[in-house]
Amino acid sequence: MTDTETDTTLPNGTGGLSAEDEDERLKQRPADIDADVREMERRKRVEALMSSKMFREELERVLDQQMHEGVDAPLLQRIREMVGGKLHTGSMRGPSCVLPINDIRGIEGYGYEKGEKILRCKLAAVYRLVDLFGWSQGGVSGQITARLNTAEESVLTTPRGLLPHEVTASSLVKVDMQGAVQEQGTTNFPINAAGFSLHAAVHAARPDVRCVLHVRSPSALAVSATKGGLLPLCTEAALLGLLAYHHVPYGTLDNEERDRLVRALGPSAKVLMLNNAGALCCGETLEEAFHQAKNLTTACDVQLRLAALPMESLSLIDEDTRKQIYEASRKPPADGVKWRVGGEEFEALMRMLDNAGFRTGYIYRHPLVKNDVPKPKNDVEVPPAVSSLGYLLEEEELYKQGLWKKGQGKGGERTRWLNSPNVYQKVEVLETGTNDPKKITKVEYLRVEAE
Repeated sequence: MTDTETDTTLPNGTGGLSAEDEDERLKQRPADIDADVREMERRKRVEALMSSKMFREELERVLDQQMHEGVDAPLLQRIREMVGGKLHTGSMRGPSCVLPINDIRGIEGYGYEKGEKILRCKLAAVYRLVDLFGWSQGGVSGQITARLNTAEESVLTTPRGLLPHEVTASSLVKVDMQGAVQEQGTTNFPINAAGFSLHAAVHAARPDVRCVLHVRSPSALAVSATKGGLLPLCTEAALLGLLAYHHVPYGTLDNEERDRLVRALGPSAKVLMLNNAGALCCGETLEEAFHQAKNLTTACDVQLRLAALPMESLSLIDEDTRKQIYEASRKPPADGVKWRVGGEEFEALMRMLDNAGFRTGYIYRHPLVKNDVPKPKNDVEVPPAVSSLGYLLEEEELYKQGLWKKGQGKGGERTRWLNSPNVYQKVEVLETGTNDPKKITKVEYLRVEAE
């Protein structure tokens, strides 16, 4: 460019545009801003619709109807899962779509043995609870197994590689006591052979134990690493009953190590503290095993909070009191409703999961049935709509304020009936049928004819 030429370019801050281009770009800015505002308004409207309970219920009804009619069922099913409840992930600690626990639908359930589908749903729900309570530490460790029945050596377990919030009823693997896969489930992942060997040893030696839950929460791992073990510092520790301790080696257990573990557990203990490896919580049902795991974790948390105090400063529960607490927890409640150990709390947790949209498939023993809202008791019935109720309420309000005196309304204008089309009048007539008639007053009405 020569000195005589005019420089029409803008400074470097404008990107080297000419003055005309810059003016054109400035003219386009309001349009871009308007488009952004319209997009924001559209998103707000969509978000408001998706947050509407009535809209979601109506959409679910339409989706159910379309699915029954067989119209593009896979796509409708995906939409239904997205709007079926509040948007949660399978883990209730993050925002995403709900991953249903009971994913066994229709005729798929006929391929399982009697009661197996229910047990699968309950076991998958326990994995979700473990994730909810933060016992999984976001990893794949901590296995849970459930035996189908005492007559067969079939155990349900989870495949290796699935996070707790990914476990569903159909993804569970059925294996025998030796770890051989009998039914793979819906994944192609292998099982954790080393972890399952602990569970297999307990299931084989204790027919009364149908569920084994390996707790590896931070507090349980910390207490299992102490030489003193779990101390009876609270009621939750007493509810665990007899505790057993065992030093388990790393890796798959051989026959000799299995015998040692069984001898350490004994014939009646249902909690086995593993040195530096958490604890095995056993139960006759999944409800009892989860109940034991929850009490164990709480007791470990309490002990860790008191770890800074010297031993002589702690008040331990004596053995007799611990025995009384444990036996009382195994007795039926006074109201006569019989629950298995941990069953009442477990059913409440299943309601919580179902309300969050996880579709547990749990069969409730006592479904939550809400009664009608109690109506206020009133000795005075509400008058019909054609009466002078408005005036009655007005007079009552004036009487409360001290502006209405007793007897003020007698003969007044407000005591006149206003709902009749007739006009009444008093008439004096003579009595009939007597020699000495007297005057009597009668009330007659004059019917008002419509004009």
